[in-house]
Amino acid sequence: MPHPHSALQIYQFLSTLHQSCPNKETFDAILLSLQTPRFTPVNTITERWTPTFQTYMPHLLADFQQLMAGAARSQEYDALVIKVSEHYPLIYRVSCFLENDLELELFVRCLCLDSATPVNKDEVKQTLMQFFRELPQDAREYVQEIVMDDHHGYLSREDCMADDNMQPADGFLDLDKVYQIINDPDVFDQLMAIIQTNTARGVIWSQTIQEIYELVATMGIWEQLAPLLQQVQVKADPNQYESYEDYVQKNFLDNGGQQYLDDEINRAQVEHMLGNLTM
Repeated sequence: MPHPHSALQIYQFLSTLHQSCPNKETFDAILLSLQTPRFTPVNTITERWTPTFQTYMPHLLADFQQLMAGAARSQEYDALVIKVSEHYPLIYRVSCFLENDLELELFVRCLCLDSATPVNKDEVKQTLMQFFRELPQDAREYVQEIVMDDHHGYLSREDCMADDNMQPADGFLDLDKVYQIINDPDVFDQLMAIIQTNTARGVIWSQTIQEIYELVATMGIWEQLAPLLQQVQVKADPNQYESYEDYVQKNFLDNGGQQYLDDEINRAQVEHMLGNLTM
């Protein structure tokens, strides 16, 4: 396999290792050695487990050595290996109730393990809550229970009982479809960061839509993405707009003289969006 440079790829390697280990005790011991606290250097961990790989899992030896060599070279990459290793039990348990690889990828991304900057638990919770809304009710209940029981403390029972957040009503953002439309993991991560940050700050949804539009404006996907954003159920927008021109004046011209949105997207589509937002 190629060098696992993302959290998802590291998890996939660990999952393959999990399936290939001769017994549970061996896998648990390897996983524990990758977590913190560590009492030996990375190279020592590699040397310790190489004979085990040679004997029982020779097809994974090169991948393991490559993974550990990357961790030895880079503290940042080693930190990522540690984070994924510490989250492996959680991701594995959740994966048992997910329907496909895309849902698994979205769940891993919601944990923000790849983030280059520190992410607090509340930020992770916001992305997880959005993810839960996409799951079928039976799967959602199992996954929520797993996350609530996990020692990282991302979710409490009170969070899941909040009616306004956990009801699977019309209006949630379909992350599966958004990801398929964007078709770029980096841009998708940026979009999730916008939603996550704005939700935490209580930013109105129309402002979030504006920022998402600016993010994807050159990608030629706005006509596909806009209807999904319109469906999101949000708190009432305190700003009322008399017309499309009023919206542009308040949100663009009054904030730096940007050109009208109809230079970029269909005017009627924006009018329809604003009608939905202010109903």
